Amino acid sequence: AGAVTLATPAQAAGLTQVASFGSNPGNLTMYAYRPDNLPAGAPAVVLLHGCAQNASAYFTNSGWRKYADQWHFALIVAEQKSANNATSCFNWFEAGDTARGQGEALSIKQMVDHAKANFGTDGSRIFVSGLSAGAAMSAVMLATYPDVFAAGSIVAGIPYRCATSMINAFGCMNPGTDKSPAAWGDLVRNAYLGYGGPRPRVAIWHGTSDSTVAPLNAAEARDQWT
Repeated sequence: AGAVTLATPAQAAGLTQVASFGSNPGNLTMYAYRPDNLPAGAPAVVLLHGCAQNASAYFTNSGWRKYADQWHFALIVAEQKSANNATSCFNWFEAGDTARGQGEALSIKQMVDHAKANFGTDGSRIFVSGLSAGAAMSAVMLATYPDVFAAGSIVAGIPYRCATSMINAFGCMNPGTDKSPAAWGDLVRNAYLGYGGPRPRVAIWHGTSDSTVAPLNAAEARDQWT
């Protein structure tokens, strides 16, 4: 009698820090996950964690690793530093961090550039997803770099440029800010003046009982992106 053992593939890949990826004006930390045997020209998803979170915990608990392994794409996981924000939130409400070519937005874009240059990532299949403050920053990236991202998801997030300073950020979170679709849309169009190319596809997810980031933000984000 004999026994046959079916071996599962070894999972040697793990989340690794990228020491240098550009000038990094936003002072962020970059991590990357590349599944074993990742083919050349694979897509990549940028992940942006919420407040009081970090890259490792978000990578471990969000479920994205499973799908990166299953569907063969890379993950770029950005991490905020407490030196930039005491509660480790991405600074989605600071004008200098939410403009094209500046601050944290540029740092995240440089992470994408690094992945394209060093990982063989398909530049036409770059995506971004974030939770809460990371979702607000996801909206920042979709607005400021529509030429970089094919699509993105905003999970419990806030419309782009709802706030431009800490003073009005809390009002954006709750109860939320009501603007016309045209006014919201202008904020996105003005994020990259003169851009005439395609806009990223956007998925908006929001809990109806969210007491931290009011559900109104989902409706306002819908108005902004449509």
